[in-house]
Amino acid sequence: MMSFRWKLLGALTLVAILAAVGTYFLTARAVGERFAAYRLQERQVAGQQLARLLGQFWEARGSWAGVDQLFRTRVDVFLLRQGRVVSVTGFMAQYILLDREGNVVGCAEQGLLGRCTAEDEALREQAQRYGIPVLAGGRQVGTLVPIDPAVLTPLEQEFLASVRRAALLGGAVAFAVALLLGTVLATQLALPLQRLIHATERIAKGDLGHRVAVTTRDEIGKLAEAFNRMAEALQRSEAARKQFLADVAHELRTPLSVIRGNLEAILDGAFPLTPESLAPVYEETLHLGELVEDLRTLTLADTGHLPLEKERVELGELVAGVVEAVRPVAKEEGVEVLLEREPALWVWADPRRIRQVLGNLLSNALRYSPPGSTISVSVRRQGDEVWVSVQDQGPGIPEEDLPHIFERFYKADKSRAEGGTGLGLAIAKELVAAHGGRIWAENRGGARFTFTLPLGSS
Repeated sequence: MMSFRWKLLGALTLVAILAAVGTYFLTARAVGERFAAYRLQERQVAGQQLARLLGQFWEARGSWAGVDQLFRTRVDVFLLRQGRVVSVTGFMAQYILLDREGNVVGCAEQGLLGRCTAEDEALREQAQRYGIPVLAGGRQVGTLVPIDPAVLTPLEQEFLASVRRAALLGGAVAFAVALLLGTVLATQLALPLQRLIHATERIAKGDLGHRVAVTTRDEIGKLAEAFNRMAEALQRSEAARKQFLADVAHELRTPLSVIRGNLEAILDGAFPLTPESLAPVYEETLHLGELVEDLRTLTLADTGHLPLEKERVELGELVAGVVEAVRPVAKEEGVEVLLEREPALWVWADPRRIRQVLGNLLSNALRYSPPGSTISVSVRRQGDEVWVSVQDQGPGIPEEDLPHIFERFYKADKSRAEGGTGLGLAIAKELVAAHGGRIWAENRGGARFTFTLPLGSS
C-alpha cells in the first residue's frame, strides 16, 4: 500500500507538471498573439508612412511608371518610429502596390506584377482587409497591401522561438522548485501523522501514558493536542475504573468477612444459633443490598439509562415532607432541623429521586452534627433556578477534600465515614445532573451542600 507521504508527493508533482505545462502554453500563446498584434500595428503604421511617400512619387511623375524598380531593389526607406527617424533596408519588399484598377504595379516578386484583384480572390480579400489607400492631390491613386501578415520573417521566427525556450526553461525551473517544496511539505505533513499512528498503536497496546509532541499550531498540531487530551481522558478513565474496582472489592470484603466469620463460628459451635448471633449477619446482608443498589443506580446514570418519572412538583412541599420524616431521628440525636422555604417553586422532577438526594444530604448532615446543634434547610429561587441548601454545624470538610467530595468511595475523614456505602454523595451528584441541575459543597460554619433544579413552566 502506498503511504500518505508518497500519495501527497505524487499529487503535488502532478499539480506542478500541469501548472508548468499550462504556464508554458499560455505564455507562448499570449506572447504569440500580442506579437502578431504588434506586427500588424507596426505594418499599418509603417504602411501609412510608405503610402505617403508613394503618393509623393505619383505627384512627381503623374503615373506609376518605374515604381516597380523601388520594390525590387533594397533601397533604404526612412520611417518615423516612436519619435525617431530610422532607416529600414528592404522594407518595401513587404508590400504590394495596386493601381486604381486593382492591378499589381509594384512588388518584389515579378510573378505578381500585372495580376488583377478582379481575377485573384485571395488578393482582393487581402486588399479589402489590410489595404492602405495611396493619395495624391487629395484623390486615391492606388492601394498599398501588406504581404500576408501571418508570414514571419526569419528574425521574427527566431524571436518567438527564444520566447518559447525561455517559457519552457521557466516552467522547468518552476517545476523543480515546486517538486522540492512539495517534498519538504509532504515530509512535514507525513512525520506528525506517523508519530500519531505510532502513538495510537502504543495506546491500543495499553500504554496510556504515551503522548505526542506538539510542534506546530496548525491543524496537525491541534490534532496532536486533541489526541493528547483523549489519551489523558483514557488514562484518567482507566485509573478511575481500577480505583472503582478496588473500592468495590474493599467495600464488599468487609461485610462478607463479617458474614463468613459469624457463620463459621456458628457452624463450629463457637456461637449459638440465636437471633443475637444472626443479627450481625442480617445487618451485613442489608448493607450489601444497599451497596448493590447504589452501584446499580450509578451504572444506570453512567450509561444514560437511569429511569426518571418526572412530573410537575412544588419543591418546597417535597422538601418539607422529607424534613418532617427526618425530624424524629434528629431529635433522638439532639439535633434540631429548621426549614425556610419560599412558596410556589414549581419544577419538573422525579419526586422519588429528589427525595433520595435530599435524604442523602440530611443523613450526611446528621452523621456529623454534634448534639445540641442545628441543621438548616432552605429552598429559594435564584434566577431561573431553585436552590436547595442543607447546612450543618459540624466540623466541616477539609479544603483539600472539597474538590473530591462527590467522587465514589472517597472518604475525606475516616472518622466521618462510618456507616453508609460511601456512594451517597456520588449518587446525589448523578441524580441532580440527570435533572439538569448542579450540586456543590462548601464550608460556612460547618458543611453546606447545595443543589439546583431548573424552574418549571407555570
